[in-house]
Amino acid sequence: MLSKPTPNEYPKFYHTYIKLLEDENLEILLHQQAKELTTLLSSISEEQWNFRYEPGKWSVKELVGHLIDNEIIMHYRLIHISRGDEKPISGYNQEKYIAASNYHTYSPDQLINYYKNVRQTTLFTMKGITDEQWLRTGKINEGYQISARAIAYIIVGHELHHLKVLKEKYI
Repeated sequence: MLSKPTPNEYPKFYHTYIKLLEDENLEILLHQQAKELTTLLSSISEEQWNFRYEPGKWSVKELVGHLIDNEIIMHYRLIHISRGDEKPISGYNQEKYIAASNYHTYSPDQLINYYKNVRQTTLFTMKGITDEQWLRTGKINEGYQISARAIAYIIVGHELHHLKVLKEKYI
């Protein structure tokens, strides 16, 4: 079983997400999250998909788009680092990514299917990572050291964080 990363395996700014988890089976959690999120999203109206809880905040469509973008980026980082690539990976600006996206033009079904496909890709990738590969480290965001297993925990914790926001502020 993949164990929780230690604080020296990731930048402090990711602690917000990793602290939400214990030593848990990430594969099970990833499946559970996908089911919970897609069930929740399938139950909301088109009006709710376009809702912003205050000016300047993302709509539900954009929030789901952010989850998709982030998981794709983290998935790439996971492959990059677990495969032993030592080249540093740059960070990304989530606000600029959402502003440049067209998630507002997607239908709810398209966004749900996009999310499911990205999550399935993450799950397939994780199945092929060995114990040794989970402990490999690389550099991200201008030189911060991070392990492959920390990235996996960040994927799950990041979604837990946003699922809570979605439930508390949007739905």
